[in-house]
Amino acid sequence: MNKSFHRHVSWILPAAAIVLALLIAVPASANPGLNVSGAILVTDTSPGETLTHKVTVSIGDSDPATDITVQVGGMGQSLDGAYELLEAPADTSGYSARQFVTIDKESFHLEPGMSQDLTVTVRIPQDVGAGGRYAVISIMNTRPTGTTGEEGVTTLTGINVPIALTIKDTQLTHQGKITALATEATGEQAISIFTTFQNTGNHHFKVKGEVTVSNPKGEVLATISTPLAPSSIIPTMSRQLQTTYTPEGVLADGIYTVKSRVMLEDGTVLDEKEGGFEIKGSNFEIKGSNVSITTPPTTPPTTPAAINWPIIGGAIAAVIIVGLLIFFLVRRRAY
Repeated sequence: MNKSFHRHVSWILPAAAIVLALLIAVPASANPGLNVSGAILVTDTSPGETLTHKVTVSIGDSDPATDITVQVGGMGQSLDGAYELLEAPADTSGYSARQFVTIDKESFHLEPGMSQDLTVTVRIPQDVGAGGRYAVISIMNTRPTGTTGEEGVTTLTGINVPIALTIKDTQLTHQGKITALATEATGEQAISIFTTFQNTGNHHFKVKGEVTVSNPKGEVLATISTPLAPSSIIPTMSRQLQTTYTPEGVLADGIYTVKSRVMLEDGTVLDEKEGGFEIKGSNFEIKGSNVSITTPPTTPPTTPAAINWPIIGGAIAAVIIVGLLIFFLVRRRAY
């Protein structure tokens, strides 16, 4: 096992610490009725090895009888770091362990107070390759609700059991790239900065970030650190790091530069990207990012035009004079 492995992933920690390191959300109970023990499998393995893992599912004495379904899928991840089950059509990553995993039961029934053991078997191919392999087991209960004689409503609750395997004695590559840098006006010239980072390596790892904001003169106004992400990014997946820049005063007009860096836990820089925003009065115009925010300026009240009384008076006088001339001409002809 290489030094990079020891530096970034502490597999030798107790199970509770491993759960914390990966932060794969695995509650002991997804709801008051469904309980799962053995709700995580994180281990090193070798090509050609076969692993077994026991998972026990139970419900309480006061819980209603329920039917349980079990499904194996690939491991996906949302931008906020949550792990998700990917069904076969969506599980296209070369780092999937879905096809390595089988379970001795795909469904079963539980009466109140009962439990059921599941045996998870993982068969590692000889040509498995390097890095990490990932899968999720979804344990779902279907609980009918509603009173007798009424149409029942089916409520689905469940727990995901993550499987994270590291292939022994192989090169673990921790690398990635920033795929997007976005900014958004969020208040009195407060600006949220979003950095989307993709794991392009072959193994999971955690990241932290640093954002620098500079004024139009190139002077650094703020350096904002993003703490170490609570969950690891698995290969091919992306994580969004968010921070907010709140200036001490009103920003002057001009183009401001935002530089974002993403690093490993030990400070190794994986990638950096530069973007920015432009201030024009009360407008935020985003430059070099994939978000455009514009706050329209307040329209000043319209000032009524001044009345030019001399012109109006002259016009009225002219009308009166013309009217009198016409009157005298008509009267003269009458005589």
